[in-house]
Amino acid sequence: MTKAQVRGELLDRRRAMSPGERAEAAEAIALHLLAVPVIARANRVACYLSMPTEPGTGPLVAALHDRGVEVVVPISLDDHTLDWSTYDPTAAVTPTALGIPEPAGVRLGVDALETCDVVILPALAVDHAGHRLGRGAGYYDRALAGTSAPLCAVVFTHELLPTLPHEPHDVPVQMAVTPAGLFRVP
Repeated sequence: MTKAQVRGELLDRRRAMSPGERAEAAEAIALHLLAVPVIARANRVACYLSMPTEPGTGPLVAALHDRGVEVVVPISLDDHTLDWSTYDPTAAVTPTALGIPEPAGVRLGVDALETCDVVILPALAVDHAGHRLGRGAGYYDRALAGTSAPLCAVVFTHELLPTLPHEPHDVPVQMAVTPAGLFRVP
């Protein structure tokens, strides 16, 4: 199957999930990630603010903030790159034209990932070799090029697959977390 076909099937399955299933998944994902040593020791973590049908990051971001970990979140720029902003739970968050929640706040610059201990990123699927299938715009592949921090994709359990179509420019991840647990790429 092509990337577009896989994306379509996965997005349909996500839309079919109930809000209760998504909330339960978000809680489980947070618990699994908070137990990962690199995250437990982190001072600064990059993490996305999830859209309604994505595996939720709300419980994770809240727990990291409560622990005193600085969380930086992506800001989509018109040139299809990502800037970053420090997350403040009291600041207003507004959805972009693409539906991506973004906070108002001071921009940290496109190289902010260089100061993060780990990067938690969205995916539609991850395979056993660490290939990540995103939504196709390449924002994260551009942002992650050259990043040395460990990369962890967040997916639903059925989105961890044996293989995925991928291209040379796709940046692989070292970990994937699902509601069922953490998968480390061998």
